[in-house]
Amino acid sequence: MTRAVRGLGWVLLVSGAVVLLYVVYLMWFTNLGTSQAQRDLAQAWEQQVAAPADAPVAGEQQDPADDEASDEDTVADPGDAYAMIWFERDGAPIVADEPLYVVSGVTLDDLRAGPGHYPDSAAPGEDGNLGIAGHRTTYGAPFWSLDELQAGDTIHVVDRDGREWVYAYREQRVVAPTDTWVVEDEDPLDLEAPTITLTTCHPRFSAAQRLIAWGELTSAGDEA
Repeated sequence: MTRAVRGLGWVLLVSGAVVLLYVVYLMWFTNLGTSQAQRDLAQAWEQQVAAPADAPVAGEQQDPADDEASDEDTVADPGDAYAMIWFERDGAPIVADEPLYVVSGVTLDDLRAGPGHYPDSAAPGEDGNLGIAGHRTTYGAPFWSLDELQAGDTIHVVDRDGREWVYAYREQRVVAPTDTWVVEDEDPLDLEAPTITLTTCHPRFSAAQRLIAWGELTSAGDEA
C-alpha cells in the first residue's frame, strides 16, 4: 500500500512538472517568437510608411501605371504589417507599453506575430467596423490588459499610408465564441459612426468566451 501511494505521488509530481514546463513554453518561448516577429514587422512598417514620401516632383510626368502600383503598395498580403495600434489614457500608454504592429489576417499563424486584422472588416478610418483580434495570454499577449480600458481612453491606429485614426473607447462585453456579429456587423453599437472592435479570449488562460472592446472614430486621417 505504501509503495502504491509512493508511486502515485511520483506520477503526480512528474505530471505537475510536465504541466509546468508546458506553461513555461506557452508563456515564455511563444513570447520570444512574437517579440522577434514584431521587430521584423516594425522594420517592414518603416519601409512601407516611408515609401509614399517618394512622390514625383511637381510638373514631372508620371506613368499612370505608377498610380496602380502605389495603390497596390497600400494593400497588405496575409501576414504582412497592416497597421500600427496603441492605447492611451491622459497621454500615457496603457494595455501595451509599446505600439503593436497589426498583421493582415487572423489565422493561428497570423496571430503568432501579433494582433490581426479581420480581412472582411473595415480599414482604419473607413465607414463600418474595423475588427482586430489578439492573444491574451500567449504569443506576446498583446491584449492581456484589454479589460482595463475605461471611459476617456483612446485607441490610436495608423494605416499603411501613415495616417493616424483615433477611436474613443466606448464599452466592452463578454460574449460567446459563436457571436461573430461583433465583427460582422458594420455598426455593432448603433453609433452611426465608424467603429473599431477588438477581440480576445476570456477569461485569461481560457478560450471559453470572448472579451470585446469597442471604440468610436473621433479623429481622422492626420499624418502620424
